[in-house]
Amino acid sequence: MRNKIIIITLGITVMAMLSIPYTLQAQTEPKKVPLKIEGKESLPLRVLSRAFSNMYKGPDSKSGTVQENVPAFENYYVYSKKDSGNDRDPTLWYEVGSDNKGTIVGWMSSDDVFEWKQTMCLSYTHPEGRYPVLMFDKKEGLEKLTKMPEAKRKESVEKYYSDIATGKLPSDFPIVTIEPKKAIDITRQFYLLPILEFSEIEFNNREARILKLAAVTKEGADARESSDIRTNKEYLQDAVKDSTEINAAALEKLGVDIVWVMDTTNSMMPYITQTLKVVEDASKRISQNSDLAQSVKFGVWGYRDSMTIPGIGYNVKNYTPKLQGIDQFIPTLKTVDVTTSGSEGYAEDMFSGVKGAVDETSWTSNAIRFIVLVGDAPSHEVGHQWNASGQSQDTLRTIANDRNITIFAIHIKDPQAEKYHATAIEQLQVLSANKGQEGGAAYYSTASADLAGFEHVTKSVTDSVIAFLEKVGKEKKKALQIASKGSAEKAVTPQSDVPKATASDFNETKSTMPGGKEITGAIPATDAGSNATASKSAVNFDLFDSKPAPADKKAQPTADALANAALKAAFVQWIGSQAGTQAPRDVVAWVTDKDLLSTDIQSLEVRLLINKQQLDSLRETLKTILAAGRKGQISGKDFFSSLQAAAATTARDPEMIRKAKSLAQSGLVPEFLAGLPYKSRIMDMSNELWSSWSVDEQEMFLADLEARIMAYETIHDGPEGWVQLNKSDDPSEYVYPISLELLP
Repeated sequence: MRNKIIIITLGITVMAMLSIPYTLQAQTEPKKVPLKIEGKESLPLRVLSRAFSNMYKGPDSKSGTVQENVPAFENYYVYSKKDSGNDRDPTLWYEVGSDNKGTIVGWMSSDDVFEWKQTMCLSYTHPEGRYPVLMFDKKEGLEKLTKMPEAKRKESVEKYYSDIATGKLPSDFPIVTIEPKKAIDITRQFYLLPILEFSEIEFNNREARILKLAAVTKEGADARESSDIRTNKEYLQDAVKDSTEINAAALEKLGVDIVWVMDTTNSMMPYITQTLKVVEDASKRISQNSDLAQSVKFGVWGYRDSMTIPGIGYNVKNYTPKLQGIDQFIPTLKTVDVTTSGSEGYAEDMFSGVKGAVDETSWTSNAIRFIVLVGDAPSHEVGHQWNASGQSQDTLRTIANDRNITIFAIHIKDPQAEKYHATAIEQLQVLSANKGQEGGAAYYSTASADLAGFEHVTKSVTDSVIAFLEKVGKEKKKALQIASKGSAEKAVTPQSDVPKATASDFNETKSTMPGGKEITGAIPATDAGSNATASKSAVNFDLFDSKPAPADKKAQPTADALANAALKAAFVQWIGSQAGTQAPRDVVAWVTDKDLLSTDIQSLEVRLLINKQQLDSLRETLKTILAAGRKGQISGKDFFSSLQAAAATTARDPEMIRKAKSLAQSGLVPEFLAGLPYKSRIMDMSNELWSSWSVDEQEMFLADLEARIMAYETIHDGPEGWVQLNKSDDPSEYVYPISLELLP
C-alpha cells in the first residue's frame, strides 16, 4: 500500500514537473500584438467587415467557420496577413482579433473585409444646388476628367448625367454608381463611406482631393447587393428620383418647430413687442386649421450678458422648457421682458443664446428645426471672458449642421453703433449659412428706427412657414385622394415610405440639373406593377416659388425669399430622413470631393470617426497647448519651453518636446490626427511660426483652440450624433463622425 502511495506521489510529481516547462513557455511566449499601419508607430491596422461575411478557423475557406454572417461594420484588429499561395488567386487572408490585447478570433478573406488604415469616412453634403456625386470604377478615368479643359470636361460630365437620366448606359460606361438625388441623413440613415486611399489634386485652380471609397451599408437583406447602376436598374430608378418627391402618407409626421432666440437687453423691448404682435396675428390663421395647429410648435430663448454686470438678471433663459402650441405660446411670449440695467459695452453674449437653443431645446421628433435669431449687437468673440459658451460662430454653425437646425438671422442695425456692424454681420451670416441653402445666408438686416420693417421681416418668416405647411396639407390631401381611387390594388410595402416606381412613372422622365438644364428620356422600369397605386401618391412637393435675385447685386434678397430658400433646404433634408433613402452599397469606387460641373461646390465632406476616449484625448491636448500659449504670452518664453512646463503633468517625454521642431514631433498630438487629408495648424506649429505672429494673431489662434475645446465638450455630453457601429459596443465605444472643420 505504501509503495502504491509512493508511486502515485511520484507520478503526480513527474506530471507536475513535466508541465512546468510548458507553463513557463506559455508565460514567456510574447503576447501577439496587432500589425501597425504602414508608417505609423502606434496606430494598429484594422479591417472593417462587409455584411454577410464569414470568419474561418484558418486562412482557407475550407478550414471551417468560426462565425457565419458576421455583422457589417465590425472592426477587427489585424494580427497577421497571408496570401492565398496561388498566383491565380489574389485573395489575401487576415488573422483578426476583437481587441488589441491578443484576443484572436479567426481569419477573414479580403473579399469580406476592407482595410481601414484611418478611421476616415465621407459624408455627402446637402444635395440642394449641386449635382449628385459620380463614382468611377477607375482612378485613371476620374483623373483624366479633372485634367481636361473646362469646356470639354463639362461636355463629358453632362453626357454622363444624361445617360444616367435616360438609363441608356454604354457598355464601357466608367461610372459604377451615383449618389441618390434625395438627401441621405447620416444621423438617421447611417451609412459608411470609408476612405481607403486619397491624394490631393489641383482641380480647376482649386484644391481638391481624389478618394477611393468603399460604400458599405450596415444591415438588411440587400446589404451585399451591389448598387452598380450598370447592372442594378432598380437602384438606378431610385437614385434619380427628385429630392422633393415623397409618399404623401409620410407627411403625416411633418412638423416645424419655430424657436426665437432674442437679445433681451433694454434696447430690444420694441422688437419683442412687435414679435408678439406678429405671433398674435399668426395665431388667427393657425387656429382656423386644426392640422396646422398640431404641426407647428413654438419656443423662445432670451440672452443678455455676463452675470457679473449688476442687475443683468440672467445670461441665458429658456422660457419654453417644452415647446408650445400657439395658444400657449402667446401668454409665454408676453412674459419675455428686458433688463432694466444697461450692459457694459455694446456686445452681448449672443453665442451663449444660440448654444442654449441648439443644445437644450426640447425639439419635436420628426420636426423641421427652425431658429429665428434676433439681435442688434454682435456677440462677445471667442476668447472673451464674457463669452460663456466659449464657442465661435463657426463651431456653433458646424454643430447646428450636424443637428439639422436652420437659423434665420435678423440684424437690427443702430446707426449710432456702425463700428460694430461689420463684426455682427460676419457672425450672423456664418450662423445663418444653412447647409443646402441657395442664394447665400438666411441673414436679413433692418434699421433700428424702422419698426414696421422689423415687423415685415418677422411676419415674412412666420408666414412662409405657415404657407409652406398649408401647401403641404393641400397637396397631401390631393395625393391621398388619387391613391384611394385604386384602393383595390396592393398598398406600399412597409419597408420604405417611398414606393417603387412603375413603368409609366419613368416613360417620360425629366431630370432638371442645377442651373436649369433639363435632361429628358426613358428609364427602363422593373416589375413593380403591384405598387402602381402607391406610386401615384408619391408626389413631388416642390412647393417653393423661386424669385429672381435682386437686379442690384448689392441689395439684399427679400425676407420671404430667404425664408423660402431656408425652408426648402430643410424640407429636402427632412424628406431624405423620412424616405429612408439608401446610400450606394457594396461598391468600391473613386470620387472627387468637388462637384464635377461646379468645382467651387463641395459635394463630399471628409469626417473622422472618433470615440469618446479619443475626443477626450484631443480635448486634453488642446488644453495643454492652450495653457502653453497663455503662459508663453505672460512669461515671454518661447512656445516649446512653455509647452514643456504645461505638459509636465502629462505622461509625455519632456525631452521629446524639447527637441521637437513642430508640434507634430512633440508626441503630444494624438497620432490619429496624422495623415488626415487636411492642413492642421497645430501640427505645423513651431517656435518660429509662433514668434512670427503678432500678439493679436497669437490670441486668435488660442481663442480658436478654446472654441474647439468647448465644441468637443458639447459633442461629448450631447446624445445626438453618436453611432453604435457594432451591436456589442458599449456607449464608450460609440463613434461620432466629426467634421474636419472641427479638428484643430
